[in-house]
Amino acid sequence: MILVAAAGSLLSLAFFVYSMYGREPLTELTRPGVGKGDQTEELEVKIADSVYTLEVRLKELPYTEEAAGTLLGEAVAGLEGLFLNGNADMDHIEADVLMPSTYPGTEIAIQWYLSSWEYISPDGTVENEGLEEAETLTLRAELTLEDQQLDWTREVTVCPPSEPDEEQKLEMLAQQIESAQEDGSAETIPLPDSLLGETLTWYPAKDDRWLLIALLTVAALCAMVFGKRQEEEKALAKRERVLQLAYPDIVSRLGLYMGAGISMRNAWERIVESYEQSGAQNEAYEEMRITLREMRSGVAESAAYERFGTRCRLPSYLKLGTLLSQNLRKGTRNLTGLLQEESREAFENRKAYAKKLGEECESKLLLPMLLMLLTVLIMIMYPAVVSFQA
Repeated sequence: MILVAAAGSLLSLAFFVYSMYGREPLTELTRPGVGKGDQTEELEVKIADSVYTLEVRLKELPYTEEAAGTLLGEAVAGLEGLFLNGNADMDHIEADVLMPSTYPGTEIAIQWYLSSWEYISPDGTVENEGLEEAETLTLRAELTLEDQQLDWTREVTVCPPSEPDEEQKLEMLAQQIESAQEDGSAETIPLPDSLLGETLTWYPAKDDRWLLIALLTVAALCAMVFGKRQEEEKALAKRERVLQLAYPDIVSRLGLYMGAGISMRNAWERIVESYEQSGAQNEAYEEMRITLREMRSGVAESAAYERFGTRCRLPSYLKLGTLLSQNLRKGTRNLTGLLQEESREAFENRKAYAKKLGEECESKLLLPMLLMLLTVLIMIMYPAVVSFQA
């Protein structure tokens, strides 16, 4: 590290001393050679005791008359090959040509002239798709270098594409159809029957409306399936809501009857009979009626209660069915107290569920309330705006 620091310091000191005292005063500057372009030199000038920095632009040396003539001659000799850009010769122009504004590698300016720009565009693109026969054009180029100028003239023959691709063939057909419409009075337009020796057969475009109908059919079927599932889910949610709301009443009545000394089955029958006499429709009591019919048809009472809870699917009904079934099998003590406790818990759950339903209703009413507010604001603001405009 010490050696590197010492070497760097010595080199820096040496170059500093040289930059301060080793410079020779200048009396002239050397201009850049021909073709090297202008250059910029940064110099220091001492005026009295003050030193100033000055940037000087040095222009390149101009071409001599002989050198300019030689360079123009070389450019003229190579201009044909430059223009052809891969085409066979000047009598067979099929692909794009090259028409640059300056000759490559030099400062020679080129100005191009054509007797017609219909088939060759200024950027060199050859537009021969609509050609059926070769077209001969006169091409002229002016080459300029400083004060000297040379002219270059050739005959150029633009030929139809010998092996056109599909895009070129379609462009040729479009050109022919467009040419056929030049007679504005003709009611019909004849379609070409051949192209480059190939027979053409024309048809109307394919009707793709079947694809749209098929997609709409698939979309309709998907929408119907989705709608059916949505309806099933809504019906299931509605059924579960009815079951959940009816559960506290069922448990309370069972506990009340069994507390009065009535057996479990008789209490079940009385609840079902009371429901049938009311003429109402409730999913929970319908399930109780199905359970009573099963018991009357020979199904074991304990199994019927368990099946009742399974059909209802809610945890509270599963718990009730299991509780009643275990009471018959194992003789659970204090069943009435358990039912009363379950009834109190069910009523608390019903309060919480009712509160949740109320919150859902509030959220559903939010959009109609906003629309009503917007309507009221429009009714209030419109007369004021109209009065201001008047």
